[in-house]
Amino acid sequence: MPTETKQRARLGDLLVTHGVITDAQLAKALETQQHGQQNKLLGEILVSLGFATEEQVLTAIAEACGVPFARLTPELLDPEVRSALPEPFILKHLALPLFRVRDVLTVAVAEPSNVFLVEEIAHVAGMNVQIVAAAPGNVYQMLQTSREDADVAAIVQEPRTDELQGAGTLLLMTEDYVSAYGDWPPEKVAHLLIREAVRSRAGAIHLEPDEKILRIRFRIDGALHVVLRPPARLTGGLTDAFVELLGLSGRSLPEPDIRRGARLLMDGRPVQLHMATMRGAYGPRTVLTVVRDDEAVRPLEKLGCDFGLLARYRELIGYTWGLVMVAGPRESGVTSTLYSTLRDLDPIRLNICTFEKAIGYHLSAINQFSPATCGVADPAAALEGLLLQHPDVLMLDGVMDEPVARAAVDLAADGRLVLCQVPAVDAAEAVHRMVQWTSREAVAGALRGVLAQRLVRTVCPHCKTTYEPPAPLRRRYADHLGPVETLTKGRGCPACRLTGFIGRIGLFELVTVEGRVADRVREGSDVAALRQAARDAGCLSLWADAFNKVKAGITSLEEVVEVMAGYPPPPAKGAAAADGP
Repeated sequence: MPTETKQRARLGDLLVTHGVITDAQLAKALETQQHGQQNKLLGEILVSLGFATEEQVLTAIAEACGVPFARLTPELLDPEVRSALPEPFILKHLALPLFRVRDVLTVAVAEPSNVFLVEEIAHVAGMNVQIVAAAPGNVYQMLQTSREDADVAAIVQEPRTDELQGAGTLLLMTEDYVSAYGDWPPEKVAHLLIREAVRSRAGAIHLEPDEKILRIRFRIDGALHVVLRPPARLTGGLTDAFVELLGLSGRSLPEPDIRRGARLLMDGRPVQLHMATMRGAYGPRTVLTVVRDDEAVRPLEKLGCDFGLLARYRELIGYTWGLVMVAGPRESGVTSTLYSTLRDLDPIRLNICTFEKAIGYHLSAINQFSPATCGVADPAAALEGLLLQHPDVLMLDGVMDEPVARAAVDLAADGRLVLCQVPAVDAAEAVHRMVQWTSREAVAGALRGVLAQRLVRTVCPHCKTTYEPPAPLRRRYADHLGPVETLTKGRGCPACRLTGFIGRIGLFELVTVEGRVADRVREGSDVAALRQAARDAGCLSLWADAFNKVKAGITSLEEVVEVMAGYPPPPAKGAAAADGP
């Protein structure tokens, strides 16, 4: 937009004039913007490079726009003017009414350069508007402390003791929805659900209408928990409230993709929300995916990899050429690992592109594409166009099929680094599947390694205790657990919602394709032979990593057995020395 370009130039000049940044720092930021970060504003780049603070940038933007900058305090808020703007509008745009003098309403906004927003505020409020700029976190803090949210906070922070009875319940749960929330408008319930989902570390909110009730569930650490059971008549209103809150009014929602999302601040945490709705027998069934910025892309060190395994994996991606696969079934954390891998690379020096079935999280300085953004239904056709962008690194997530696999192998053989997700139970099966899609000689020449993974829940530190598992289970895995005196699990407490677990960690297996493993690939060996070749080469299996985490008290034996169901059992004692813990 022309207005953005003008503002960016003025912003840099103002920051230099005020001594916030130097001419060299401005030049560096502009160079960074031109080489891989064209989708980011200059102010965002300056903050990410550490050249300026968010407040310094916003103060300069406010000066450029001719509006004052303010640090908000509760004393500036007049509760009587909060109703001048609808609650969904306030939450969506972070536009907080402060006070009114005669017919002029003063509103704090986090984006003072958005002239369309200023005009919309005046139109919605039906009066003249004076804008002041404020930091997003400061605006949200005042939203939390203002009168309209006070009753929401009271219910969330001071639950009744009977609401904590029974496994899997959350603080929102109540037997009598009407008495607790019956007079709340759907917009307020929607806001409460999103905020509590963020606080609970929930990855998704499920709205499931039945004949008489609307079952609302959170997915936390891979498991679903019922949080509310309002009357079924709330289904339409609550769905519409989510649509309005995410700015999706007037758009169809056949499937989740990049165009069906929104970015909000909840409890001071930036979150991305994606909504998918499908009409069922009793009304629209909705899934709202919740992605927290601080959880979406973790450093590789925080995924749970063994130190030696992580060093070898970093060596694989450090060459920036060849094919590296990340394998796992659904809900195994593969996408998070791929995102963390990209975070480990240099987006300034490299042209890093992704091609994803649906973009679940927007990565800074990474060029992200999906069939939806490209406007094509055939992934292979979209990939052909993407290759014209000359990527140095290409990440493929959820789009793997035979044509895409062939293109990935060809690109890797051509000297590019290709990271791809392959649905498979372990590394050997992933290699075998890639061979079936392409050819064994091509895979042996291009494939550098496979990282296979699962996710297991971690024992709650608040109620962690030692225990003795059932005797048959202990005997079955005694040889692999070795001489461990005590095992641990969680008893269940309010902190873990009586589940005994908080959070999840990865189980990993890394197989490098070289030597005997590469020979087996060229020979077209079956999955069992590939597994044995990996064990002979000293690559520890998923079971080995699982048993090590059980012995360390990170997770429980029962959790590992449940998650590893369907995976070949560990070899008997002495069958493969490298596989034992």
